Amino acid sequence: MIDMSPPTTSPPTSPPTLPPRAEMVRALEAHDASYDGIFLVAVRTTGIFCRPSCRPPRAPKPENVEFFASVSQCLFAGYRPCRLCAPAIAPGTPPVWLTNLVTEVEADPSRRLTEDDLRAMGLSKERVRHGFLATYGVTFAAWCRARRLAHAFTALREGEGTANASVDGGFESESGFRGAFEKAFGAAPRAAATLTPIFVRRIETPIGAFLAGASAHGVALFEFADRRMLERNVAAVRRKLGGPFLPGPSPHLDRLEREMREYF
Repeated sequence: MIDMSPPTTSPPTSPPTLPPRAEMVRALEAHDASYDGIFLVAVRTTGIFCRPSCRPPRAPKPENVEFFASVSQCLFAGYRPCRLCAPAIAPGTPPVWLTNLVTEVEADPSRRLTEDDLRAMGLSKERVRHGFLATYGVTFAAWCRARRLAHAFTALREGEGTANASVDGGFESESGFRGAFEKAFGAAPRAAATLTPIFVRRIETPIGAFLAGASAHGVALFEFADRRMLERNVAAVRRKLGGPFLPGPSPHLDRLEREMREYF
């Protein structure tokens, strides 16, 4: 875990052993999140330090970077934390601004936040895009689109007609909603009542990110998000339960995420 203690009067005396430099360079170039918490990368030309998984607008050249084992070492060396990946925050903890933005969307999933709305919150489009890619594996636009579909899907399941559900989901037209629904779920909106939705969530932990999925009956999927067999396992769960995967609220996922935090 990253050292969160503030600097005192001198740098740490016994720094942890870092992996070989060549290995860290490979991890940096691959944006490998499995190395987050193992080392930090500092860029001499910008004076900023980041997590290995960070995806800055311009990738640093290997000859311009140095590696550290803790936040305090980076600070003592004169570097400041990256605003995109927030390396001074413990792994698995989303930045406050991202949590606040998710809360804003959840208050009204049908609302379409514009770039002006983001600026009014003190956020840039690029920062938001990067933050959602790092936390959820998709862009903010894709996350909002999926969230609107999930909101409309719930409305259909509760007995709303297609026209009302499309309005609830913030879609500009009923035909546009039908097309988006069929593309996402492989069925027409009228079939929503026969589908068993599996709500999914990305859960960050000190050992890596997990993809979790839960139906109304309990957790149905819990795998490392970067596992090679993930797509095949997701497809197998979808075939077995016969329903779409959707981002959305789930008491089972809330409990799972809470228990994972308590475990670590």
